[in-house]
Order: sequence, then C-alpha cells, then structure tokens
Amino acid sequence: MHLRTITLVLCFWFAFPLMALAVDFTGTWTLDIRSKAERKQGIECGFATFDLKQSGEKIIGEHTFATPGCGRINEGGEGTVKGTITGKIATLEVTSGRNGAVVRGKATLQGHSLNWVTIEEIKAGEPEGDSPLILDKGILTLVRSK
Repeated sequence: MHLRTITLVLCFWFAFPLMALAVDFTGTWTLDIRSKAERKQGIECGFATFDLKQSGEKIIGEHTFATPGCGRINEGGEGTVKGTITGKIATLEVTSGRNGAVVRGKATLQGHSLNWVTIEEIKAGEPEGDSPLILDKGILTLVRSK
C-alpha cells in the first residue's frame, strides 16, 4: 500500500508541470480599435476579432475587422484563418474576405490575451491598393472560450 501511494505521488509530481504547459487558443478573441472619443460617443463597429478552434497543433477559424463607424468591413468567413502551434505561439495565415489578400502572422498566447503581429503579406489583394482590413498588430482579449 505504501509503495502504491509513493507511485501515485510521483505520477502527479511529474504530470502536473506537463498539464500546466498545455495551451488552448480555442475561443473568440477581440480588440476594440475605437478611440476613447469614439467609445464615449457610442460609435458602432471598430473591432478586430479572431474566432479560433484548436485541434492538437493545428488551428482553423475565421476573423472579422470593421473600422469605427462601420465604413469598411472585412467579414473574413469560415476557414479564413489556418495555422500551426508551437508552444505558446501560433503561426497563422489569414485571408481577407474583402479582397483575397493573405498575410502570415504570429499569435502569442499570454494568459487571457493574444498578442498578434502580422509578419508578411503572402499574396496581395485585388484590386491592388484596396486594404485587406486584416489587423496589423494588437493585443486581443479572450471574450468567449470553447
């Protein structure tokens, strides 16, 4: 009986750090890009959102981006975010539903925040010069998980 207790304690001792390292990007992440004045005025839109689903080391999802006042919108769409996870970093390819542009970026998980930065444009959008309305960089907050 004593040996069984020691074995159980050792199993938890070694397993607990591994459980603590588990990361989960699944959820809805959002960033309010409105200015303080726009928020005070109640201006609609002005949000960037990633809705992600993690399966092992892979991520799929969708994104949206709307300028304050809803003047320009990129609704992304299902499957417009795809990527892989290494540790707490996801490398994502994001396709604009607005003009078809594709960017590669890095999302770093930091607690209930997701630090996003676009690394490079992989494919230019059509028509040339039209903004793809994909978030360049920012810290998104988890608003809904699983």
